[in-house]
Amino acid sequence: MIRGVIRDFERNTLRARLWVGQSPRSQFENRKGYIMKAILVCGLLFFTTGLIFFVSGQERQREEKSAAQASDAAKSTSDQIVVKTDRFSGVTTVKLKPQVILDKPDHQMTIDIETKLGEKGQLDFEKDDAKAEVWFRSQSKDPVDFGDQELHFLIDDKPLDLGKTPGGANAYMDKSTLKPGFRSSKSFVSIFARSDLEQFAKAKRIEMRLGSIELTLGQPEVAILREYANQVLAQHKIVRERKQ
Repeated sequence: MIRGVIRDFERNTLRARLWVGQSPRSQFENRKGYIMKAILVCGLLFFTTGLIFFVSGQERQREEKSAAQASDAAKSTSDQIVVKTDRFSGVTTVKLKPQVILDKPDHQMTIDIETKLGEKGQLDFEKDDAKAEVWFRSQSKDPVDFGDQELHFLIDDKPLDLGKTPGGANAYMDKSTLKPGFRSSKSFVSIFARSDLEQFAKAKRIEMRLGSIELTLGQPEVAILREYANQVLAQHKIVRERKQ
């Protein structure tokens, strides 16, 4: 753009040298054309500069917005995972607060997980393993039939079958903890081994079936489960290194 302006200036300078031999009217017309061109070039220059600043500003705003959203998401995820180490026993507990994975007007289901690392009394072959205790808690307006209670996952289309999950109706549950209008409550428990956590740690899409209930987890829940698995694996590594 600048080089173009310089070339136009040089050309007009050459034309100016010819004005001496031209008539007054011709000189006036030439000056008029030169001024108009100069104004046009300056206008285009200002327009281009303004456009560049505008585009840069929009891009910067998008980057700042994305960074803020990522920060909020990371903060939200970290708030749902609690890591504590008992200074007397050295046992590290990684707990995931209850997360809603099914939310219908007549049926709600949550998942919460707890992993204890570095516990004494484990067999030698168990010491290098990380086991997560996973609870699925269901509450509904009417009793829900969970069929065979078999627990299955599809993690990025790869099957993970965890077999039958023990559990059933919560006969002694405090009714005040139920949602308004809900009367039935059931709980089921399963165990995730380290190899299972390693799959969750890389998950981008998670589908699940517990008995007759089939669902696809939302991306926020997938992100939280992925982060939880990574936290457990990281803490497990720390515990093992501490014991060596």
